[in-house]
Amino acid sequence: MKPRIMTLIVAFVVAVSSAVFAGAPSASADGLSNPSGTLTVSCGGAEAFIQVDWKRADQVTVRWRIEDTGTEANKSPVLRIQARGAEGGEAPFIFPSGETYFILRGGNGHHEIGLKSDWNPDNIPNINHLRVKVQNGTTEQGVFCYQERDIFNWSMIAHKNAVAKRGAPYVLGGVGDPGYDCSGLVYTSYNPIANFPGWPVRRAVDMWNWANNNQNPGKFYAKKIDTWSADLKVGDLIFYKTTAEAVGHVSFWEGDGQIFDALQPGTTVDYRPEGGLYDNRVAVFRILGVDTVATVVNP
Repeated sequence: MKPRIMTLIVAFVVAVSSAVFAGAPSASADGLSNPSGTLTVSCGGAEAFIQVDWKRADQVTVRWRIEDTGTEANKSPVLRIQARGAEGGEAPFIFPSGETYFILRGGNGHHEIGLKSDWNPDNIPNINHLRVKVQNGTTEQGVFCYQERDIFNWSMIAHKNAVAKRGAPYVLGGVGDPGYDCSGLVYTSYNPIANFPGWPVRRAVDMWNWANNNQNPGKFYAKKIDTWSADLKVGDLIFYKTTAEAVGHVSFWEGDGQIFDALQPGTTVDYRPEGGLYDNRVAVFRILGVDTVATVVNP
């Protein structure tokens, strides 16, 4: 009996150890393999690198890394992350210590990494953005400077808004009441989102041109995704060549060969197989946004 008990104990320890370390690579130095977006926040020798994978309008995977890149002696960098709702509401990120902040100890050159999968703050139906704050010392030590930056979740909220229009008729040039065309669906799904600066263009071909020319990270920018790769995420915008124009159609990617769009007269806004449009892909873009809220030195 005792050998069997010992065997079970060993098996249990091995299983638990495997479960613990199996998740470790996701938070390793290599980071997430295909994040939706990234953000760097730094001030006075304290730097955080944040990767986010927006799962839904209300759910996100967050991988964080904070490093002491040269703070003053006896000062410890501090990291805070907060989810903020499109309709109001805030929720602090809880670190493994159970606190709403992470204090990095160990001195210059030291760093720590963490990962929280599928974070879903229960009081926020749409996570408009994460606000990340880094300061180069604790309150007790004295803070020399801090920086706050936002990273936005507009693509998944826009996708949710678009799906809410399912069943509306295709109307050429339509932006609602009663229906939409392909770019009208994109336009009206993004523009009501809080903090979204607004599409400066309306037609699919103009959206494509704008995305090509606005790929540098800013309050509102486009990230180009390899057109034929497996890196596409739900909510990414696919542009197609359908006429003599460079681009004549845009749709939301749904995964598994499916898209969501307003296709053509006689159809409704709906999910559909990408089908014949696949060979006409011109480009894929993910609509993102980052913003510096504040950088304060000697507060």
